[in-house]
Amino acid sequence: MSDFASFDAARTQVIDFAPGDIVTESGTGPIKLYSRDEVHTAIVDGVTMAADEAHLSHKGDRFTWAISAVMTYLDAPSAPWAEVKNRHYTPTQDTAADDESPQYTREQVSQAVNNGVDKAAERIGRRRFPDDLDNLVVNAALTLLDAPEADFHAVVVECYSDSPRVVRSWL
Repeated sequence: MSDFASFDAARTQVIDFAPGDIVTESGTGPIKLYSRDEVHTAIVDGVTMAADEAHLSHKGDRFTWAISAVMTYLDAPSAPWAEVKNRHYTPTQDTAADDESPQYTREQVSQAVNNGVDKAAERIGRRRFPDDLDNLVVNAALTLLDAPEADFHAVVVECYSDSPRVVRSWL
């Protein structure tokens, strides 16, 4: 009996990573890691996309607080709101020597983005729960993390079962 007799092609999964991607191994296979800079770029670009589609300034409180919260929760998922406030009110954003080092899993980034946007919506007194615009920020940021060239149409196709026109009407 050959070593290939027990090979099951149906259980083979092909994973496509771009050249230069940093991956690590887990019990289930390779995992791509993201840097703080990549996450920051994705959330800022996601906020900008959502604000543009809603015809709002991306410098409004709902968006700037969300960015501060996401970046705080990326490094400290259980940080108190006071840490978010400190980051938000710091005149120059802090930088770390490892900003370009891939160190965060997709799950960690997703948790920081979701928690940051939700907590910002709650804490700045806008609403108790996130709305459709907040959800677009999350979906755009997470899509842009893997596809930085994605536009609004690509985000909608990836994340919603409705057309871009319908999604835009929710904003």
